[in-house]
Amino acid sequence: MRLYHMRCIFILSPAFFILFACADNASVKKKTQYVINDTTTKSISFNYTKRKKYCQKLYSFYKKEQTSEKEEQLTVFIRDSLLPSWYGTKWNFYGTTETPGEGTIACGYFVTTLVRDMGIPIQRIKLAQCASEEMIKTICDRKSISRFRNISQLKFVEEVKKKSPGLYIVGLDNHTGFLLNDGNELYFIHSTYLGKAEVISEIALESTVLASSAY
Repeated sequence: MRLYHMRCIFILSPAFFILFACADNASVKKKTQYVINDTTTKSISFNYTKRKKYCQKLYSFYKKEQTSEKEEQLTVFIRDSLLPSWYGTKWNFYGTTETPGEGTIACGYFVTTLVRDMGIPIQRIKLAQCASEEMIKTICDRKSISRFRNISQLKFVEEVKKKSPGLYIVGLDNHTGFLLNDGNELYFIHSTYLGKAEVISEIALESTVLASSAY
């Protein structure tokens, strides 16, 4: 079942990544801005509920008529409004929050919660607790999966940059998150256990988590 405009990539040892893309070139190049002025947990919760509902509406419009314009609207909103809502939310291995800024969230729950909130019907808890490979196989069209073997972090980043700009899921040995290819740079967006231990967006080539994955 094709839930969205998805393409999956598997990169095997020494590093293992699982990806799906959700946009074409126009989708991420358009600089539509969604200003976030949340200052309290209460306002974050309220505004995220509105953003989530609006994103799901965009997804329903896209499902009914899969045009490049509707895909662009959906992807830009995810990039500029839905994902940034989570930045700064604290990480915890057992974190399961469904609201940005409240409680904590583990990496798997971060991915499945965002995918669900985008409007894609999935089993959030079950997929968050299983291996990244199984999660991606469940979400993505199997025919869209590609595999790369014996690839370094640098080569991996270079290869993803060559692909269509868009939003991807990446699965590591003990971690998962999103990759955003904006056509120029590749960003790793994830609930990290390093540093401040929170949801962040960082340049993929500079990510210690990506570099340390052996699977």
